Amino acid sequence: MHASHKDTIPFNERPTCRVEEAVEATGIGRSKLYVDMKAGKLEFVKYGRRRLVRVPSLLKLVGGA
Repeated sequence: MHASHKDTIPFNERPTCRVEEAVEATGIGRSKLYVDMKAGKLEFVKYGRRRLVRVPSLLKLVGGA
């Protein structure tokens, strides 16, 4: 079994996370996260068809940074 990125770097120190991880970490619904991304409230990067949430932006959104 390979050590994954999420196993080696604490969540709050990661540059990005998958939308599913953001949902799990915050309890915010997937649809609401996409609404916040579209509204510019939550920073993300697109990599191909995938959206990666910027963790510092997510922490700021939920008051953790």
